[in-house]
Amino acid sequence: MTVTLGQPLTPDSQLFAELAAGIWDRHRWTNDGPLVRELEQGLGKQLGWRHAVATSSGTTALTTALLALDLTPGGEVITTPLTFRATSLAIEAAGLKPVFAAVDETTLCLHPDAVEEAIGPRTVAVLPVHLFGLAADPALDALGESRDLPIVYDAAHAFGFDDITHRGSLTAYSLHATKILHTGEGGLVASESPELAEKVRIARNFGLGGAAESGGGGNAKLPELSAAVGLAQFTRLGSELDARRALRAAYEARTDASQRVRRHAPGRRRGLVTEVLRCDPTEQAELLQRLASGGIIARGFPALCADGQRYSQTPLFGAGRAEMSALADSVIALPFHSRVQTGDLERFSDALA
Repeated sequence: MTVTLGQPLTPDSQLFAELAAGIWDRHRWTNDGPLVRELEQGLGKQLGWRHAVATSSGTTALTTALLALDLTPGGEVITTPLTFRATSLAIEAAGLKPVFAAVDETTLCLHPDAVEEAIGPRTVAVLPVHLFGLAADPALDALGESRDLPIVYDAAHAFGFDDITHRGSLTAYSLHATKILHTGEGGLVASESPELAEKVRIARNFGLGGAAESGGGGNAKLPELSAAVGLAQFTRLGSELDARRALRAAYEARTDASQRVRRHAPGRRRGLVTEVLRCDPTEQAELLQRLASGGIIARGFPALCADGQRYSQTPLFGAGRAEMSALADSVIALPFHSRVQTGDLERFSDALA
């Protein structure tokens, strides 16, 4: 039996039907409808933010967050080469240029010293990623404040992780089906600033709604039906999180018993969107194949700055491209959801023996 990397949380079908019936009755399918507002309020409370704005995807959440800051067009945004390419594509979609800084070899999150080295006359913002649910270094906030640079966090891997709240100017979440609570496709921008939250609302609606209506924007609105999908999962979120905590403990025990892999950032708190382990970079391909042979669909991911990647020529500060590629190749992402069974864990152990 094969266990997949991700398994979307299934909405309560009866509750979804009731919410969908309301959409039919109201004849309002989009444009900041009542279900979107309800979802925003619920997620703001769940995640610990004062303001939350739903978007059509995690990628558009990042783009609208950057647009809301009114940054100089063509300016440079310092980010990490160890992330999904949506992070850098969102920067480009906002009319800005990604620049890479090295990551810490233990946490795999942006290294503040490398970020400081990367700051130049065209730098307009820093976009760290809470990679694999591990909070980015708090020193980045102090660095941004001292250099008068806004910090926009990518929290696609960190849903429900309270170590990341109240940080930076804006934080973008993903509500994609591969995450925890989802809307099929969707995203969320969170902030403590009512002014910035309102600018995000304007940016997601073609830049319309402000006093001057002169800012940038696009169509990043979340439909009402998508909001209904998310709202119909709230009653199931607690049990899913509990299952993932237990699964992480089981993975860690089996990882500790293996001579070929090790825990990622042991002793550090992490969010519950993903589970990864670390290995010798030269053994990643073999280990992925062994896991696949046992029916465990795991995966690695290349560094964005690696040869053959879209951003292979993007400036990188603080380390070499080979070093970043080796760190990326030391990661294996594991199936992480409530449908992973005891038998799957036994096959996981066998593959790593």
